[in-house]
Amino acid sequence: MAKLGKLLELVSPVLAIGVVALMLFFPTYGYESGHSEGNFSSGTMSAFRFALEEGNYAWVYWSGFVVVVCLIAALGALTGRTVPIWACAIALWFLAGLGMMSIGLFIFPLAVVLFASATLLTVARYESRRA
Repeated sequence: MAKLGKLLELVSPVLAIGVVALMLFFPTYGYESGHSEGNFSSGTMSAFRFALEEGNYAWVYWSGFVVVVCLIAALGALTGRTVPIWACAIALWFLAGLGMMSIGLFIFPLAVVLFASATLLTVARYESRRA
């Protein structure tokens, strides 16, 4: 159980990079533009393109936060401590819950992986103390 928990935790930064790529480069923003001449266009754009054009870097900052949280959790797994992993899992659950209509849908699978890893490592730690 401990090996699976540690493996899940060490894979989480790679998954975080995948989540960040989805958050930033998946078409998420809808736009509509119209002119007085009757020209009308609509479509979707990625959050990264929106950040470059509009100067709103919120998704870029949140993406960086997710990667840093997963790196902290991976370092916690390497040192054998479960408290940082639990703290990071709770932080991602909280962020996913608050942003469920926007970034939460991207972060939720990563939060599940961190929660499963923290649970497996905690159970393995208690089993090793009993034996």
